[in-house]
Amino acid sequence: MIIFSKQKRNQANTRTVTDGLSLFSGVLLLFVCISSAQADPLIKIADDVVSQTSFGEPAAEDKPNPTRYNLWMYQNFMIMEGMDALGEVIGNESYRNYTKRSIDFFAAYQSKFGDSMKAGPAGTGKWYSKPRQMWQCGMIATFAEHHKLRPNSEFIRGMKIFDGLLDSAPRFDGGVLVRNKSKKRGLGLQIDDLYMIAPYWCRKAELLEDPKWLDRAIEESLHYFDYLWDKEDKLMNPLWLRKRKGPFGLYWGRGNGWYIMAITDLLTFIPQDHPKRAELLTDYRSFIEGIVFRQGEEGLWHQILDKPDSYRETSCSGMFTYCILKGINEEWLDDSYFHAAKKGWKGLLSVVNENNELTGVCPPSDISEDPNYYLKGRAPRVHDQHGIGPFLLAGAAYLQANKKFRK
Repeated sequence: MIIFSKQKRNQANTRTVTDGLSLFSGVLLLFVCISSAQADPLIKIADDVVSQTSFGEPAAEDKPNPTRYNLWMYQNFMIMEGMDALGEVIGNESYRNYTKRSIDFFAAYQSKFGDSMKAGPAGTGKWYSKPRQMWQCGMIATFAEHHKLRPNSEFIRGMKIFDGLLDSAPRFDGGVLVRNKSKKRGLGLQIDDLYMIAPYWCRKAELLEDPKWLDRAIEESLHYFDYLWDKEDKLMNPLWLRKRKGPFGLYWGRGNGWYIMAITDLLTFIPQDHPKRAELLTDYRSFIEGIVFRQGEEGLWHQILDKPDSYRETSCSGMFTYCILKGINEEWLDDSYFHAAKKGWKGLLSVVNENNELTGVCPPSDISEDPNYYLKGRAPRVHDQHGIGPFLLAGAAYLQANKKFRK
């Protein structure tokens, strides 16, 4: 899904080890064409993710103790996508099989122990068994994708739980799902929620062979653009409140990143002859044009996108860089965008510290109209999961694009 078309990705998942080694041999030539300074951080970060993730079926409630990469978090779904994409590009089997091994561990743990242990991958919040918000989706999209390949009763249970949440979620006119923000703010359409549901519906459509779920993801995405896009600033507002009858909040970097990540993912599932594909591509291209205009000289984007005095933020920079590269690789964008993409990748490499950790990652955030909330209250972290997935995805997409543009 990330690097090739969905059909090609499924084919890639069934390749033999021999095929993988053959692909790896070919990609070795690619690494000769790029500096080790570009390749090494990417590989080292990916290797660290693999080494720190529990894969074996648990023998007891506290053995093995899951790592942060096993937890039921949407950030880990993005890391899974990045690992699989990188593995596919360079032919590394441990990366290519990362999602399968990780999600099987989670399913085995839940089937055996449920939510009984604080150390379990579902955590104490019970976001898996009793979700209350769309952002508690965890890795649900992988359930739909992998159940088709390897049926598992835990996958079915997880999807039923999340479907129940979505069925009961509040809606605006037109059916778009929204949050109940608070008594004061009321119902709101929040930008990051699109990434929590659209990837799941795309994969559910393939699992059930029912296009209504793909159509629902498309309609939801078009609603988000209609509500949140500012045509003058060419950026997405992070929230639209019914009580206010208008947008709320500053141009939060990662919020915009979640939106375009969802659209980029969705476009890989939409058939060429779908009647809404052209409209969604127009939204995608409008966003990319606007976000490239906001790119800093060093290749990164800022925590508040229209305030260059705010700090350079790694997770949104990874998201934007990846989505531009993906558009080039899929020919949704013309080759002129590679300049911005290459600058973005070099900028991302500059924030990797001597321990091969990503710096400058915004922690989990809500929506605010106070700049200090984003600048002082959300001080950047080192190697937070929000930054790792986008970095891996951007790196994999850059390696693929580099085959085309290297001289």
